[in-house]
Amino acid sequence: MTESSRQSLLLDAERWKQGDPDQASATVMGELIAKGDEAALRACFEPPLEFGTAGLRGIVGPGPAQMNEAVVRRVTLALTAVVAEQCAGLPVAPLVVGFDGRLDSRRFAEQAAGVVAAAGFPVAYFDQPTPTPIVAYAGLRLEAPASVVITASHNPPEYNGYKVYGAEGIQIVPPYDLEVSRRFEQTGPANQIAVEGNAFSRPLRHGRRLGEETLAAYVEAVVSGRVPEASAAAIRIAYSPLHGVGASCFERVFRRAGYGDLHIEPSQGDIDGRFPTVSFPNPEEPATLARALALAERISADLMIVNDPDADRMAVALPDHRGKYRILSGNEIGIILTDYLLAHSPDPTRALVISTLVSTPMTAVVTRAYDAHYEETLTGFKWLWTAMRLLEAERGLNFALCWEEALGYSTHRAVRDKDGIAAGLCFADWVSECKTKRILPLDHLGELYRQHGAWGSAPYSVSRPGPEGLAEIQEMLGRFLDRPPCSVLDRKIIGLTDYSRGAETRPVYRGAAPMIILDLEGDARIVVRPSGTEPKLKVYADVCEAASASEGPFVAYERARAKAGLLAGALASSMS
Repeated sequence: MTESSRQSLLLDAERWKQGDPDQASATVMGELIAKGDEAALRACFEPPLEFGTAGLRGIVGPGPAQMNEAVVRRVTLALTAVVAEQCAGLPVAPLVVGFDGRLDSRRFAEQAAGVVAAAGFPVAYFDQPTPTPIVAYAGLRLEAPASVVITASHNPPEYNGYKVYGAEGIQIVPPYDLEVSRRFEQTGPANQIAVEGNAFSRPLRHGRRLGEETLAAYVEAVVSGRVPEASAAAIRIAYSPLHGVGASCFERVFRRAGYGDLHIEPSQGDIDGRFPTVSFPNPEEPATLARALALAERISADLMIVNDPDADRMAVALPDHRGKYRILSGNEIGIILTDYLLAHSPDPTRALVISTLVSTPMTAVVTRAYDAHYEETLTGFKWLWTAMRLLEAERGLNFALCWEEALGYSTHRAVRDKDGIAAGLCFADWVSECKTKRILPLDHLGELYRQHGAWGSAPYSVSRPGPEGLAEIQEMLGRFLDRPPCSVLDRKIIGLTDYSRGAETRPVYRGAAPMIILDLEGDARIVVRPSGTEPKLKVYADVCEAASASEGPFVAYERARAKAGLLAGALASSMS
């Protein structure tokens, strides 16, 4: 770093410290300035947070590159300005604010609600940790012009985030998020922004507290939104909320639906933003499910369900004939839900299933078998539900399911985002149906592999931490596009789509994105993209294998998965 760059960084840091409304955060920045710790200071400023796959998300700490009270105040003021412009003044309906159980979430949510109230806007707020799907539901139910959730979902405990829904209850997309970002960047020091303090401990001007009435309405919406034939057979369920906010609502929904044999992992049942029993509170990680699996084995559960800390994602495991539990992949859960919901659709030919470009190609195969409609979008539920609303209106189609392979599923219309509680109920109804028919659920999945081909998927990630990480990942993508290979291992590349180009010829939900899709010979595909929430390059490979008459369908599946893993690893290695 040059001396002028160093002086500029120190000046920026001093300005931030002077404008930080949080004295503790300002003190940390002051200590870094005093030490002249250039690396730590750069981490506070580079790159600044911006709206990604799920809004703003970053490590909690001082500076514009991290999550803190100053960022929350500034982005909330920017959001209110955009809402006022859209509503041609102050809206009649309230903005909704909620938060998860992370250590700083309540504090950040209180700041957000205080800024909204000080700006003269009506605000409806949850003053207790609440599942993200319920906040999204409340916004849609109240016709809120915008809703905010303070959450970092499944990220490690040092992270937090700021998620925004628009007037239709869908996460904001361009140009909305770009306009919020533009105003956010232009907003002055946070300590000059008006805020009603102690927002959750005294009556807010134009404020309304949300709680039991909203939760009860959500429970009824989810339970009444099941397929008409759904019934709760006597199945035993093991559950964990991973120290998050899901337990109380999950139990209430399931008992209302008729599932009484519920067992919550006691060491993970209470809200604790430190997530003390797991190293990473992401249900995509098998190690994170260890305690829930042990509970399932102890009680001989028919089904294990784990939600992530804000309860919008869902992992499941099922027992085989020997009582050993198999953790299903996100793609397998999506395929099961696709088949189940289309099988019970009153008119499959008008039903619409939407998934993402990185999810398994098997979805299209299953959907076609029902003569239903299938569409793909960019990664993220903001695009899934944007596509759903557009295609329902343009083609007169009916919502069946939105889902993505990262354990996100939207199984009912009351929440236009992923909902791990409602999806858990839908999956339990499928297990219940299997039990009523005396079919082992895993055998049913195996039959889907026999009918449609065993599609195995394998992800691979290349991490590049630090301030330069995102730039390094972009360089890797650029080098690859400059000189793409002709093959990966022994499979020729028969098609390459660069999603950073040609957006004008595609629908908005498959617009410009730093994503590359390689079509390979022999029913195989690779997708490459940067993570939307972390400094990682993600590689997804999919391979289809036919199950021969002499082998079980899961043998073919594991063979396909192994081949996909080799492809993903080989391509990732060649790029890094």
